[in-house]
Amino acid sequence: MGRKPNQLILEFFNRGPKLEDSSNRYQHTCKACGERFPKGRIDSLTNHLVKKCQAIPLRDRQRVLLRLHELPDLTEDANKDPNAPAGRKGDGLQNPNRPNFDGLNVLAEASRQVGASDTTKRGPAYTQSVTAGGKTVIVDPALEAEGFQGQNQEDKGDDNAGSQASPPAIPALPSHTSGDHASMSPTLGDNSMTPESASNARQSLSMIAASANEMVPQGGLMDGDHLGDMKMGQWNQQLSTQEQLLFDSLQEHDPTLTAATQRAASYPRPIAMNPNTQAKGFVNEFGNSTKPTKPKVRGRFTAERRREVQEVRKRGACIRCRMLKKPCSGDTPCTTCASVESARLWKHPCIRTRLSEEFELYNANLHATLAYHDTNAIKNQVKFEMYVGRMEATHFEESRVFITINGLRGHRNSVSALDPALQGLGEDQFPGPSHEVYLLDSDSDDIPSKLELYIKKTAPFFFERETSTFMKPTLLLSAELGQSKKDTLLERAVELWVATHILVDTELGWKVYQNPNLPPTTIHGLAQPTDEGRMPIEEVSEPESYALLCSQLRAAMEKRAMQLSKSVINDLERRLLQRQKTGWFETFLVAIVLLNCVERTCWLFRSWDNESFTQRWPLDKRPPYYYAQSEQFADILHMLLRMRSLPPKTTVRPENGFLKAAEGSDENAVRWFDMIQISPYHLEERVNALFDPSDSRSLDLHHSARLLLPANS
Repeated sequence: MGRKPNQLILEFFNRGPKLEDSSNRYQHTCKACGERFPKGRIDSLTNHLVKKCQAIPLRDRQRVLLRLHELPDLTEDANKDPNAPAGRKGDGLQNPNRPNFDGLNVLAEASRQVGASDTTKRGPAYTQSVTAGGKTVIVDPALEAEGFQGQNQEDKGDDNAGSQASPPAIPALPSHTSGDHASMSPTLGDNSMTPESASNARQSLSMIAASANEMVPQGGLMDGDHLGDMKMGQWNQQLSTQEQLLFDSLQEHDPTLTAATQRAASYPRPIAMNPNTQAKGFVNEFGNSTKPTKPKVRGRFTAERRREVQEVRKRGACIRCRMLKKPCSGDTPCTTCASVESARLWKHPCIRTRLSEEFELYNANLHATLAYHDTNAIKNQVKFEMYVGRMEATHFEESRVFITINGLRGHRNSVSALDPALQGLGEDQFPGPSHEVYLLDSDSDDIPSKLELYIKKTAPFFFERETSTFMKPTLLLSAELGQSKKDTLLERAVELWVATHILVDTELGWKVYQNPNLPPTTIHGLAQPTDEGRMPIEEVSEPESYALLCSQLRAAMEKRAMQLSKSVINDLERRLLQRQKTGWFETFLVAIVLLNCVERTCWLFRSWDNESFTQRWPLDKRPPYYYAQSEQFADILHMLLRMRSLPPKTTVRPENGFLKAAEGSDENAVRWFDMIQISPYHLEERVNALFDPSDSRSLDLHHSARLLLPANS
């Protein structure tokens, strides 16, 4: 018997068949984007909900966060009656004990809970500051402790009453608080917080603060706002894996808020040291020093310290410290960057980021979401069955390379247009002429894996047909050096360009066929060079099937491009940070090819920024959010390349004005400049390239040109 369905997961996922093992789990499919989870692990599903799925609105992510923490919806009650006066929401009654879960009130209540338990441990002089929604809230546990004692004295006569606590002193900057807060003391549980639970509360504070920034108005606390009841159990929790993922998913909306709340929820503590370590004295004779009998052993970290270390490791070192192999603190700017007053080489700000985090266009699943909704719509209208033959697809028939995929076939009946009275009565009652509809069976076939070999086999055909006079020689040389020097990173960068080109180029289309006589090949998924039984599915004769098949092929190619982009970007960054001494020009070519992929992918998303495509756009965030990422990505990559002095030095040929590699350059760099034949004037033009919705190459060299211009330009 399977496990009981999780209602929160069922709201966003379709539950599939039970796994054939002892895990008691089920397959799941995201209702928003169609991502399938064959193993159905709860952590993977939650991670997708709050971090990866671009088709889920932000409001739903916040709602998932609150439900996982068993907190009420911040807007559900407040929006019941938008015309109700202040203090009379929904039911028309003002309940002083009813919690007001406004964003800053949640922060203040969390801070009060943390401060109440830490007063005895750290002393009453400690204060905390939390910034959210443009307001800074200062929590003073000392004043809170006084209010706590005074309230206890008033409640001594009631044995059954829980411990009451007055709210802490919360001066807002600028101040918007009123004296009414003292009369609205929230009710605590029967048990006060222990020192162990206080550390857990500080982590929950960071989680709630991240979501509060999206939910509180920029005006901050207004007059009449009050702190509501909150159970101690809501704060006395440790961050689980899925809760940490929820916290991470909201960092992107306001990183400064996250940093501020983390600093507010922590306090200075000494570095963990082994108390049993004995200090060694000085020696007055060379070679006569006595070694300790026991080796130095670092003291065991407490649970709180372990969580702090994990957070620092997860946040990672800044780019400068990683490149220079320096220790990096958790602040921004870090201690090392802040202490450099007159840097000789590194003149860039402290950036704590990863290249892969700066460019999300391949991870947006644009084509996958479109294909999922298209195929679901047709499956609700037509009953499909397994196709006995196979589907074949290629871009170049002369290449004799066809990808073969399992297919589905359905019959759509068309109601006769001669009698309008029959319209809407159903195809089963009054069937007209029928036509076949074809789909790819993506559930039983791993299409992205088959596309991997297809890209490698057909890459030379894409290179030869590339019309860009800059990218064609660049790709040819990159493919040659990737094979001759066994540079897998360069080879994967070229494959990423092919996948991107297939997704972006509007002049390049799939040629799709059905073959009822042959089953799908099982070796590499590529067809043998034969035309036996192959019948085309063309856009003119079968527009519905052709559109659906191409949509599914684009979705599979997008998934393959996502895998390649993650590998290329991470390996390129790792190579730049490790100061590789050889193959610097090959690394530079990887960057050039990658930047062209970025330029063309941004063109694709920018072409969607059109009013006529608004209804078709499937993602929660609008296209400008995505294509605007290219500038920051390119700036960071340029910085890393220049810090390693990878861009080749160039001079201008006096006879024709083209660039050439400076004397002493790598022989392959000399070859490359002879092949591309580019002038500084053309590069300066491309820096200011303008978007053309009809030309996918209109943004070429927009980010790459700055790397090639001579130093005196």
